[in-house]
Amino acid sequence: MNKQARQQQTSINSSSSSSYISYYIYNNNTFTTTTTSSRRSSPTTLSSDQYLRYSKMDPSSLSNPQDAKVNSLHLVLDVEFATSRLVGYVDVRSVLQSDSVSTLILDSNNLEISKVTDLENNPINLGAVHSIFGTPVEIEIAEGQRGKNKEFNARVYYNTTPSSVALQWLKPEQTAGKKHPYLFSQCQAIHARSLVPCQDSPSNKVTYSAQITVDSPLTALMSALSTGKKENGDKTVFTFEQDIVIPTYLIAIVVGNLDSRKIGPRSHVWSEPETVAAGEFEFANTEKFIAAGESILTPYIWKKYDVLLLPPSFPYGGMENPMLTFVTPTLIAGDRSLENVVAHEIAHSWCGNLVTNKYWSEFFLNESFTVLLERKIIERLTNNEMFQFESINGFKHLQDDIDTFGHDNPLTALRPNLDGIDPDDAFSSVPYEKGFNLLCYLETLVGVKDFEAWLKAYITKFAYQSITAQQMKDFFVEYFEQLGKKDAIAVVDWETWFNAPGLPHTCCKFESKLADTAKELAKKWISTKGEGFNNDSEFKQFNSAQIILFLDTLITETEKEKLSVDVLEKIDNLYKLSETKNSEYKNKWYTLCLRHGIQKIEPLVVKFVTSQGRMKFTRPLYRELFKVNKDLAQSTFKTHRHFYHSICSKMVAKDLALE
Repeated sequence: MNKQARQQQTSINSSSSSSYISYYIYNNNTFTTTTTSSRRSSPTTLSSDQYLRYSKMDPSSLSNPQDAKVNSLHLVLDVEFATSRLVGYVDVRSVLQSDSVSTLILDSNNLEISKVTDLENNPINLGAVHSIFGTPVEIEIAEGQRGKNKEFNARVYYNTTPSSVALQWLKPEQTAGKKHPYLFSQCQAIHARSLVPCQDSPSNKVTYSAQITVDSPLTALMSALSTGKKENGDKTVFTFEQDIVIPTYLIAIVVGNLDSRKIGPRSHVWSEPETVAAGEFEFANTEKFIAAGESILTPYIWKKYDVLLLPPSFPYGGMENPMLTFVTPTLIAGDRSLENVVAHEIAHSWCGNLVTNKYWSEFFLNESFTVLLERKIIERLTNNEMFQFESINGFKHLQDDIDTFGHDNPLTALRPNLDGIDPDDAFSSVPYEKGFNLLCYLETLVGVKDFEAWLKAYITKFAYQSITAQQMKDFFVEYFEQLGKKDAIAVVDWETWFNAPGLPHTCCKFESKLADTAKELAKKWISTKGEGFNNDSEFKQFNSAQIILFLDTLITETEKEKLSVDVLEKIDNLYKLSETKNSEYKNKWYTLCLRHGIQKIEPLVVKFVTSQGRMKFTRPLYRELFKVNKDLAQSTFKTHRHFYHSICSKMVAKDLALE
């Protein structure tokens, strides 16, 4: 985030009185506050303990759902590509939780708020500005409107700004078609507040509806059911309804020149016309994944499951926005070898979207269950060995990330303390793979059959809720004590699992002949220094996961003793890795080459990191390039910085010591 303060002052005349609101937005590390009054008020710098006034429940939010719970949002927005803004208002419907509540507080970040209206034309205050968590919007509730269980509704007129980190605006030349602009959102973890004023905490779930006006012939989609489309001159108005409660980080919007293809009885793939056919082929097994998830857990409740194939700057592999999963084009390999990412996002339909972590410090509740379900889905559709195989690969990624963070780093705990910390800065494979290992360990204690029955009961019990790790633990203990397995689960050291940093203290053992074969081939290359390798027959038999593990093993086993340039060139000549279209292979192969001084790989690395913005690939490759050619890494990033999503740009800048 830019450390230079950006000051913006706005004066607003109220329609019902002569008072107006004056406020400032700073993108620095201080807090600033103003109050609404009949005279201009100046910003005041506050100490950081003011943050505690707001974050009593969720340290990542300044809102107050514990006092005034928002139940639904209705967005009415015009999409303005010329100014990179969404302009309009949101109707916020809330219920007061006690007689003493006098204020509704919403999160916002880099939004320009023009006015708030309700039946009483209540005034608002824009409170302390925090460089990470944004600006709390405090809406006063008149005495006559107060009372436990009373509804309080307000309309907030606002617009986003080019600094709203939830939104990425693409110029036509940044798209596949090169003719139309494109907009997409990414609200996880705490970026919904830069899309709409809201209670941006996973602890509070809402329904939402929307009316989105765009330039014709563009199409708007959201993480909701489309309920209408109406032409209005050179504009088109789209309407949407999401009647299932979701956390605000799952609110999503996309606007662009979009086409669709049907890929199942409840699924379409959406993309630009130039890439939709590739998505249709790559994601053809979507319905199989959904049906497998239903067979393990409960019926799919979200009515439809569409997939949006995004432009290459999307920073993640996928985002589980309900009814409209966002995926990266780096999944397009031409052979469906990377489709397990779609299985992962489908698994979120139950784990995360239906049962949600209450706070970002317990993000593992979303991701560990999702990884487990993803691998069980793949197991159902292939064989048991792939479950074991992917678990081995996952543990390797966990080891790598913990090595990067440091084994004593508190952010490597399943429940890290995120007070004052941007959840993006804590992102790693820890909640995914360390949490997955906890669940696998629990399964070994009670047996697969009973554990899967508990999984189904867990989803049923906590559906539509946001929960804590303690609630998960308590339900597990209660469930299996009632089954007579109290002694079997008494050995679980929950405190260490939840709160200790580093690798799991009790590791599950995964075995796979497929994995052994991939590792053996890699080790043979190392031990023989390439002697005796004259064809690619064994390598050709490998599946995608085996190739990734083969490359991972080469990387790991040669950390101390490097391979020669001749050996790496022989590997490349036989296996054509520098020519691959598979992004996972590129990531591993380029990393290996950079670590072993293959300078001629650097142009391919630059081409790859500037052609896509998926952080899984972009961040580690920039870090590797930085180690061997600092100037090239920094100059490449500076030149292409605006190509990346703001989340990715922020993180890479830190990796390259530019911020």
